Amino acid sequence: MKTPASIAPTRPPGAGLGDLFGFLLTLLALVIAWKLAVPRPAMPVATLPVAACNLQRESCQLTLGDATRIDLRILERPIAPNQPFTIEGHVADSAVRLVAAEVHGIDVDIGTPPSAFSGAGNDTYRAMLNLPFCTTSRTTWQMTILLTIDGRDLKWPLQFQTETVGLHG
Repeated sequence: MKTPASIAPTRPPGAGLGDLFGFLLTLLALVIAWKLAVPRPAMPVATLPVAACNLQRESCQLTLGDATRIDLRILERPIAPNQPFTIEGHVADSAVRLVAAEVHGIDVDIGTPPSAFSGAGNDTYRAMLNLPFCTTSRTTWQMTILLTIDGRDLKWPLQFQTETVGLHG
């Protein structure tokens, strides 16, 4: 008669296959968790040359290639500190999307948070901004438009000046 210590446990056929399947599922879950946890490097945002136009006096156009054109204008001119104004952009290429606009002082360290563009129909976008109050009578500003063309982010800088009568800087 055999003693209980001498009886070897028997495994049903295919039990090793279940262990292997469980191990592979665990390994797959760990790989997915690692891929999700490791941040992807951000795509660099290309900055275009500063526009040669003056938004205080005229509309500005950006042409890239044959079909990509953006017309940008300020609806309430002249732009004045502490007064809201609307930027309107019209795109001639459906691959272009205006994302946001922000303004920073060139000679003074003040600016606005980014303001998102919203669609206004007919390939037109609008964003509302409000320049901070400035104590100098003349300030040079740089407005940066963030846009996307075929999934690629670009920054388009435009400069303009504001003048406030009666202030001494």
